[in-house]
Amino acid sequence: MPLTLRQLHAFAAVAGTGSFTAAARQLNLTQSAMSVLVRELEAELGVRLFDRHTRGVLLSEAGREFQPRVRRLLSDLGDAVSSVAELGGRRKGVVRLAAPQLIASVVLPGVIATYRDKFPGVEVRLIDTLPEHLLNGVLSGTADLAFGHEVAHDEGIAGTVFLEDPFWLVCRPDHPLANRQKVRWAEVAAHPFIGPTRDFRERLLPELDAKTRERMAVAGPHEVSYLTTALGLVLAGMGVTAGPSYAAKIVRAYGLRMIELGSPVFRRKVSVYRAARREMTPAAQAFIETLNEFVGLHPRGAPHTGE
Repeated sequence: MPLTLRQLHAFAAVAGTGSFTAAARQLNLTQSAMSVLVRELEAELGVRLFDRHTRGVLLSEAGREFQPRVRRLLSDLGDAVSSVAELGGRRKGVVRLAAPQLIASVVLPGVIATYRDKFPGVEVRLIDTLPEHLLNGVLSGTADLAFGHEVAHDEGIAGTVFLEDPFWLVCRPDHPLANRQKVRWAEVAAHPFIGPTRDFRERLLPELDAKTRERMAVAGPHEVSYLTTALGLVLAGMGVTAGPSYAAKIVRAYGLRMIELGSPVFRRKVSVYRAARREMTPAAQAFIETLNEFVGLHPRGAPHTGE
């Protein structure tokens, strides 16, 4: 019969109190049950752990050697149980996030700050990555969650949309369209257009009517990987671009304008990705809950770019 925790707790209690009666009371057991547990332990070890006397019990030589080891074992076990309980209770742990530049700089910081306020014992690690490498960390296990625009993935990855944001026209304050309240894509097509991502034009063109599609297909020579690059080109007078409303702070920092853009409204979905076959840690689950709460409390509307 293998040793049991009940036997070890019984031994520790008797050794600590010097009495079967007091030990039984401490563990909420009967004295006879306490005696059985100690006898079973002694039988399993093949040694006598206590010398019984009329005034009580004393540790035998084997018992004196065994006691500190049992005390340390039970202490380590208690620490381990407490640590796991803290993980489950989201009071400690690590959550590792991966996101491309724009989402890492303007979408996640507010969520991370809210999360840290709620779970100060959990460490948050944010990795900014290239869009094409977004899912690598999730697949390799170096990231718990990844955040980004729609990315092709296999069944090993689970993705959930948490934000759907419209694109707005971005232009210089002196641009002919800068003072408009709203513009149509057909009007944008008359100006050099800088694609803010490599796949932007490819995703946009199917949404346009044939005439606008034809004009947008040749509306400019530039397609870049980062919105910030597109903003720099716009600022230099190279054309106009489009950005999601959540990029308003960065657009404002460049001194550019954002104009509502429609006919059609082109939206980009932002998803959170995780490994489909790997159970989420409590810390990661709590981050997704915080993310959804944050998005619900901060609905996307007209970007406030100021002057």
